[in-house]
Amino acid sequence: MALQRTYGVTSWAILVTLMSILFLAGCSSLRPEPEIKTVTKIERIQIPTVARPKALQLSDTRVFVVTKDNYEEFVKEFEETYGEVAYVALSMKDYENLALNIADIKRFLEQQEQIIVYYEKAVTEERDTNDTPNSETSR
Repeated sequence: MALQRTYGVTSWAILVTLMSILFLAGCSSLRPEPEIKTVTKIERIQIPTVARPKALQLSDTRVFVVTKDNYEEFVKEFEETYGEVAYVALSMKDYENLALNIADIKRFLEQQEQIIVYYEKAVTEERDTNDTPNSETSR
């Protein structure tokens, strides 16, 4: 009789153990886990380049230097050529500041153009496809 009691407990323990293994393992034992592959691929973004604006077409600007010595002669010639006389006066320091400001604007525009050319080249030039980065698989 004692043998029957231990047989039932042993059967029950085996049954619980098998059910636990099946429950914990689930369906993973039926099919193998898929292999994960990591592929590094560099893609270049296609950014359309915009047409450059047309070049500046600046008009000629004349600057007349008038002093006490040539004032009367200047007024006479100016009225004959252009008509009415109007004055715009700049001190020598203001004229120097105006020239420095124009030079600074020119420098700024040239630097902006260099930046634009740099990005246009970066977008339009294609990398050589024979160049491959060093990797573990190329050994």
